[in-house]
Amino acid sequence: MDNRSEFQDLVDKYLNSLYNYALVLARQDAEDLLQESLVRSYEAFHAFDRSQSFKPWIFTIMRNAQIDRQRRRRTHPADEPLGSEKEREPVVSMESPLCAIPLAPEDILLRRETVEQVREAIRHLPPLLREIVELRDIEGLSYREIATIVSRPVGTVMSRLYRGRNLLRTYLIESPQRPGETEIGVRNDGL
Repeated sequence: MDNRSEFQDLVDKYLNSLYNYALVLARQDAEDLLQESLVRSYEAFHAFDRSQSFKPWIFTIMRNAQIDRQRRRRTHPADEPLGSEKEREPVVSMESPLCAIPLAPEDILLRRETVEQVREAIRHLPPLLREIVELRDIEGLSYREIATIVSRPVGTVMSRLYRGRNLLRTYLIESPQRPGETEIGVRNDGL
């Protein structure tokens, strides 16, 4: 198999995950970020170590591309406050446990409502926590893979995941408001 077809097969396999991660990083510019990341990764594919996992490798390229895009634009830092960008509906992969299809119609309706509540809660997380929760709980990456992608120690990843999950739990269980009525107050300094 040549590099081109191997790369295409890998991208096809992970396209939903790549797009979801682009949404987490760039929201309304997700498609542009995805395209730029695919170009960069294709150009560097000859150097890709086949003994490593493709998904964390390309996620790292995507994250670095987003950092470069932000620097070029001289816009807001990666941990900008909530509500400063237009929200977009995340796409959940069919392999996600959130998309397991129950048999009873009542269960389907309840599941759809629950999935929407979780999606809304994730959208309200601060960007640094949202990224870690997405990579671990939606994409299923290991702590070590996430640490490599975000260039932080594994302990930091675990701490952010713990904090992100606690905020999700607070938002989903303890908050009587409907999603979008209030925002979760979180310090964003020194994450």
